[in-house]
Amino acid sequence: PHPEADSLIVCKVDCGDTSEDGSTEFRTVVAGLAGKIPLDKIVGKKVVAVTNLKPAKMRGIESTAMLLAASNGIEGDDEIVELLNVPSDVPNGELLNVDGMEASEPDAMMKSKGALKVFDRVKASLKANSDGEATWVDDNNNSHRLLTSCGPVTTSTLKDTVIQ
Repeated sequence: PHPEADSLIVCKVDCGDTSEDGSTEFRTVVAGLAGKIPLDKIVGKKVVAVTNLKPAKMRGIESTAMLLAASNGIEGDDEIVELLNVPSDVPNGELLNVDGMEASEPDAMMKSKGALKVFDRVKASLKANSDGEATWVDDNNNSHRLLTSCGPVTTSTLKDTVIQ
C-alpha cells in the first residue's frame, strides 16, 4: 500500500534490469490498483510493464515503470481489473513483439512530446480480444497480438475489453 493514498500501491518489480555487479535491480512502481486487484494476485506475478516512460512522482514516491492491465471499463465498485498474463517461461525484461510487425528497438526513454503522443495513441489502441489475447488495433482496425517468445500475452477472464 501507498502510505499517502488509499487507491495506490507501491511495488518492487523485476523488469530485467541489472546493476554493474550483475544483481537484479528492482524498479519501484506506483500503481492505481489498490482495492481493484488483491495483493496476493500481484505478488510474484509476471507482468507487462512500460519501462521507458519518464519517472513520475505519485504522492511523493517516484514510479519508474507503468503496469498494463485489462479493465471491463465500468467505473466504481463494479470495475474488474486484471494484470496481463505473461507465460511463465518468459525472462523478466523481455521486449514484447507485435504480431505481423517487425521488431524494433524502443527509445531508452520517451522524452519528446512527439514520442509521448505516439505512446498515448498506441495505449488507447490496446485491447483484449474475444479470446482474451492482448492486442494492438491499428488505424485500419486490424488487430495484432502482443507476443512473447513463449506465446501471446493474455487476460485471465476479461474479453473484448480495454487495456490501460
